[in-house]
Amino acid sequence: MTLFQNMRKGLLPARLTVAEIYDLTAAGVLAENEPIELIEGEVIPMAAAKVDWHSIMVSRLMHGIIPRLSGDPRLYAEASVTLSLDTLVEPDLAIWSRRILPRQVRGPDLLLLIEVSDSSIAYDLHVKAPLYAAHGVREYWVVDAVRQTIRVHRAPQGGVYSDVEEYEAHDSVTALLLPEVCVRLDTLD
Repeated sequence: MTLFQNMRKGLLPARLTVAEIYDLTAAGVLAENEPIELIEGEVIPMAAAKVDWHSIMVSRLMHGIIPRLSGDPRLYAEASVTLSLDTLVEPDLAIWSRRILPRQVRGPDLLLLIEVSDSSIAYDLHVKAPLYAAHGVREYWVVDAVRQTIRVHRAPQGGVYSDVEEYEAHDSVTALLLPEVCVRLDTLD
């Protein structure tokens, strides 16, 4: 029985794949911008409405990072990133080579991944960080929009980041793989 036949009977499989999520979206079962992520086959609903601090910080980061990017890298906002056959995430900001199509990007292809947190800080630090490390994301920032800090995760090894540091708003933070990208939260417009 196909996924769609099961759904017509009101049955959803316990686990889904990224391909099935794309199929459900193409069929109109899921909305194009449905606020979900797929974590190891499990559909995780995300906050549908972003809190003001979150939206403001994402906008400030975009305006601060885009002018600094040169050449091949491109900044993507809330793009779907496939980490494995059963894991599809939508980070707030991601930078990867413009030569890689969004559906083809994988963890090691990402030059920088940023999650902006206000109420989701525990999820971003305790669920997302090990997930990203396990899938080879080389640099992951968690920007706390309320406390105005950046927690930088680098050097993924065995499902954890071996180098984690927190920076205050007045500290300059430079992306390891993108040295032209330097962010200081207290100077972002």
